[in-house]
Formats: sequence, C-alpha cells, structure tokens
Amino acid sequence: MTSSNRENGCRMQIANRKILVTGGAGFVGSHLVDRLVEMKCQVTVLDDLANGDERNLDYAQESGYLTFVLGSVEDEALVYRLVVQEACELIFHLAALNLLRSLEDPHRDLRVSALGTLNLLRAMQENPVKPVMVYSSTGSVYGEPQYQPQDENHPLEPVSPYGISKLAAEKYVLLWHRLFDVRTIALRYYNVYGPRQDYGPKGGCVGIFINRVLHGHPPVIEGTGSQERCFTFVDDVVRANLLAATTETAWGDVYNIGTTEITIIRALADMVLQLCHSDLKPTYAPRRLGDIDMFRPDISRAEQRLGYRPTVPLRAGLQKTIAWFVETGRAPYPPDHAKWCSELASVEMEQA
Repeated sequence: MTSSNRENGCRMQIANRKILVTGGAGFVGSHLVDRLVEMKCQVTVLDDLANGDERNLDYAQESGYLTFVLGSVEDEALVYRLVVQEACELIFHLAALNLLRSLEDPHRDLRVSALGTLNLLRAMQENPVKPVMVYSSTGSVYGEPQYQPQDENHPLEPVSPYGISKLAAEKYVLLWHRLFDVRTIALRYYNVYGPRQDYGPKGGCVGIFINRVLHGHPPVIEGTGSQERCFTFVDDVVRANLLAATTETAWGDVYNIGTTEITIIRALADMVLQLCHSDLKPTYAPRRLGDIDMFRPDISRAEQRLGYRPTVPLRAGLQKTIAWFVETGRAPYPPDHAKWCSELASVEMEQA
C-alpha cells in the first residue's frame, strides 16, 4: 500500500468518530483539530490554556464540529466523563509542558505528563467502545545520542525534566497496551515547527528567530550554533497522527516522527535571514539548560509500518511560517515584499 493510499484510508476510517484531543488549543493540537473537523469528526478539545490559545481553534469553532472544555488532564473526574461517559472513540493525547516550563515547574510537568496520561489510560479501561490513544512523545527521551541516527531501540537517558516526564508517560502508554490490551501507540516528535508555534521566550527557536528578524532584531543563537536539529513541519506531524490512529498493526509500539533533513542552528538562522531578506547578523548567548547537541532520528520504522513520509522541506516550511506571521499581523512585511510574495507563491505551487 502506498503512503498516499494509507492516508486516504485514514480519512475514511476516522471520519464521523467522537474524538478527544488533549492540548488541542496548542500548536500541534490545533492543527490536528483543524484536520479532524474537516473530516466531520465530533471533536472535543480538553485544554487548560496554560500553553494553548483558544484563538487557535477559531477555524474549528466555525465548523460546528468542535466542543471546547476548559480543564486539565490532571482532573481525574473530568477525564473519566470525557472518555467514558461521552463514549469517546479516539484520543489524541498532546497535553504537555515544554522543556523550559519543565525546568521552571518540574512538579507540574510530571503531573501533566505522567499523572494526566495515567488518568486517560485508566478511563480507557472503563470505556466499552475500546478507544485508541495516539500519544505525543518526544525525541528528548533519548538524551545525548550514543549512536547516529537514533532508532527506537536507542538507550533512553533524558537530560531534562521534560524528557523524563514524557518517558514516564510513554512507559505507561506501552505498558497498558501489554497488560490490559488498551489500544495505544506513541510518536516521538522531533523539533516540530510551523504556524501557531509559541515564539515567546519559552517557545521554539524557529518562531523566535522569525519573529525577531521580522521586527528588525538579529536572531540570538544559544550555544555555538553547531547543534543539529531535525526540523519537522507541523503538517507532517498531523499526517503521522492520522496514520498512527488507524494502522492497527502498528499499535502497542513507538515511532520516531521527523525528517531526514538535518540542519544546524547556525544554518537555520542564516536561512531565516535570507528568506526575510534581512542583512542582520546572528548574535550569541549561553546555551539552554537541558539542551541536546544532536537530533538525528532514524524514521525507517514509521516509514515501513505507518507509511509515514515527511513531505515539507525546511525551506518551504519556513516560508509558510513566515507567511503566517505576516498574514496574521504578528509582524510587518519583509523589506522586499514583492520578492517575498513571489517566492511564497512558488512554494505554494510546488506543494500543491
């Protein structure tokens, strides 16, 4: 079966189901929700808005297929109601803190990731329709690489509270499948970026770089800039979630979700400057605590078992993200507006 056929199969199987998306007002979650309502699914989003923004759900709200619930996966009674009493058929579990927030509040990070996941899994045991959970994990569970590329059997030695809590949750997800036949699958994301990503001080470097450059400030590189990253466009991550939810033979296992295009941070900064037609030069600052030098995943398991293929090259994804900043009024137009518009149109034609 080709990748295209697999994705078409996902659309037919998921359509019209009752779906719960935790963290659905966040960056990745809201993009997934948009796809689900387009498939006419009845979607409930559970989000406490600590990281998310309800404005990310404007498109989905207009569809008439969305119910928004303000709350946390830490609330066991609320989780039970949404999973069991409302007969949820599919769960996309994305609720989590990020690396910097995990350093600031490791207790909350652990409660959201580990306890929140356990609440969902125990509720799934009580649900007679036997729902499926797609759990959003992270490449941070590996820690510093002991070999390259990192496959799913790489030793798990996380170097941040975020990586530790996500690994704890992932272990629960896989254990519940083995012990109780709960239908689960885990996806380890790598450096996801795109429109709606947090570009504030606690956000990802792609959004921060773009925001600074469009406002006339140089990108600030933390560390040497030689850190390797696997920047994965959000649309590819959404596609991976749909494939994971409906590939029954893949359940009960974990999969790296990334791209084969590896980029160092200095090169990313240079590319953002070029695409924004800026003459600024990067500046440097101390590296972040818990930062990892190299992310280079092996995605062959996801390719073979899920039919997953990354489709958006970094340059094209950056142009789409820059367009979001400009079109939503979050930043002024790049200096050479006409040239920038022409380049964006070319990208959209290539991706069509």
